Amino acid sequence: MVEFALILPLFFLFIVGIFELGRAFFSFIAITNATREGARVVTFWPGKTTIQNVNNAVNTEVGTSPMVDVNKISSIKIECGNPYVLVTTDAALATCPSEKPVRVTVTYKFDFILNLFFTQPLLLTRSMEMMIP
Repeated sequence: MVEFALILPLFFLFIVGIFELGRAFFSFIAITNATREGARVVTFWPGKTTIQNVNNAVNTEVGTSPMVDVNKISSIKIECGNPYVLVTTDAALATCPSEKPVRVTVTYKFDFILNLFFTQPLLLTRSMEMMIP
């Protein structure tokens, strides 16, 4: 009984750690899919896409994941050209050159269940590049 009482907290932390790692990996995959959708929107309608279209595509894709919260997306960044230029307006997005890449970067704040050990959220950042036709 004494040995079990000594091992049980460590075993519990190990199991919760595995669960946290799985949640973080799931969130990472969801953010990857969201960046892909954001970049895909730009390549489908080059010259007609707005920043709001890209943000909506990213938020919709993240919203389909059951364990990922749309409200924890800290930034969505769009860059285009070679070298990359940050796009901040719809007019700048419309002038992205053909045959050049567009990059969408999403940063997500992942909160741990065990706030006792991890007081700060883990920032997951993922980028996706596609060529503008």
